Amino acid sequence: MSFAELMDTPRLFTALAEWGACLIYIFILHKKLSGIKLGISLAGALAVFGTYQMIAGLFPLYLWIPGMLGAILLMYLFLYLITDISWQDAAFCCVRAFVIAEFTASLHWQIYVWWAMTYQKSNWSFAIVTMLLTYAAVYVIYFILEKEHIPREERMNVNGKELSGTILIAFGAFAISNLSFIMPNTPFSGAASSMLYVRTLVDFGGLVMLFAQQDKREELRMRGENQSMNIVLQRQYDQYRLSIDNIEMLRREFHDLKHYMIAIRSEQDPEKKEQYLSEMEEAILTQEAFNHTGNSVLDVILTTKSTYCMQNHINFTCMADGKLISFMHVKDICSIFGNALDNAIECVSQFDDEEKRLITLSMYQRNQFLMIQCENYTETPLSLKENKLPATTKSDRQYHGYGLKSIQHAARKYGGSMTLHSENNWFTLQILLPMKQ
Repeated sequence: MSFAELMDTPRLFTALAEWGACLIYIFILHKKLSGIKLGISLAGALAVFGTYQMIAGLFPLYLWIPGMLGAILLMYLFLYLITDISWQDAAFCCVRAFVIAEFTASLHWQIYVWWAMTYQKSNWSFAIVTMLLTYAAVYVIYFILEKEHIPREERMNVNGKELSGTILIAFGAFAISNLSFIMPNTPFSGAASSMLYVRTLVDFGGLVMLFAQQDKREELRMRGENQSMNIVLQRQYDQYRLSIDNIEMLRREFHDLKHYMIAIRSEQDPEKKEQYLSEMEEAILTQEAFNHTGNSVLDVILTTKSTYCMQNHINFTCMADGKLISFMHVKDICSIFGNALDNAIECVSQFDDEEKRLITLSMYQRNQFLMIQCENYTETPLSLKENKLPATTKSDRQYHGYGLKSIQHAARKYGGSMTLHSENNWFTLQILLPMKQ
C-alpha cells in the first residue's frame, strides 16, 4: 500500500463535509422552511452534493479549481435558499462553512491515512466510523463557538469590506493547503509524506484567522450598537429635561392667567391679541394634559406626549401608577416610555382618519411582576419572528431602529423581558419586570 493511493480524500466524504458544514449555519440562522419540507430539502441537498462530487471527480486535473468553485456555489445556494438571510450574509457564512468543511475532511483523512499506513491495511468500515466521529466532534465544537458570534434577533448585516476580508482569508488558506496537490514542485509545496499534515495545519490556521476576524467584527458591531443606543437614550433624556423647563414655564404662565386676561382686554392690536389668546390656550392645554401618576419623571414624559397628541388629534389613553417604577433610574424611564410612545405616535400619525389615531398605555402590578403595555392601531402588516426585532422602516438606519433595542436593554437591566405582538390591526408592546421588594 502506497501513500499516493491514499492521498485524495474520497469524494463522498468531501460532499458530506460540505453538506454538514452548511447544516451548522442552517441550525444557527432563521430558516425559511420547517418540518417535513425542511427535512426533504436537507436530504435532497445531500443527494445533490454527493452527485456533484462524484461527477467532479471525473474531471481532468486542469478543471479541479472550477470544480471546487462549483462546490462553493452549491453551498451558497443551499444556505441562501434555506435560511432567511441576505445574499451578503449567505456568502459570508458560505465561505466560513467551506473552510471548516475543508479542515474537517482533511483532519479525518489524515487520521485515517496514518492508521492505514501504520497497520498497512485499508478498511472502509473504519474510515466511515472515524469520519462520523471526527465530523460530529468538529462540527459540534464549531457550532458552539460560532453561534455566539451570530445575533439571533437581527440580520448579520455583513458589509462589503468584511465579506472581502473573509474571502481573502479563505482563499489564502485554501490555496496554500492545496498547492501541493496540483503543483508539487513549488517552493511552497510540501513533500508527499507531509501533504495531508500541511493541508490540515493550514486549514486550521485559516479557521483561527476567521475566528479572529469574527471576534473583531463582533466587537465593532457591539461598540457601534451601544453608541447608537446611547445616542437614542440621550435624546430621550434631553427631551425630558427640555420638557421640564417648558412645563415649568407654562405653569408660571397659567398661574399668571389673570394678568393675561387684563392684557387681552386692554390690547387694541388684533395680532397681539391673537398671540395672547394662543399662549393662553397652550397653557390651558398643557394643564389639562398634565398627568399625576406619582412619579415626577413619568409625569413629565406623559404630559409632553399627551400635549403633542392633543395638538395633533391623537386619542391617547393612559392608566399608570408611577409609584410602581420608583426603583428605576430616570434614564431608563425615559428610554422605556419615551421610545414606546414615540414609536406609537409615529405609527398612528400616518392615518388621515382621526378615529384610527389610537394609543393606549397601561402600567399595573400583577402578582410579583410589573406589567407595562403600550398599544396602538396599525394597518401595516408586521412579520414578527421569535426572538427577532422588526427592522426599521426608515431609509436612514444610522440612528433608527434602536428605540426597541433601547427598551429591551432597559427591561433586561432589571431582570425583565420585552415582547411584541401584532394582531387584528393592533400592535402591542409588553414589558414584564420583577417587582423590587
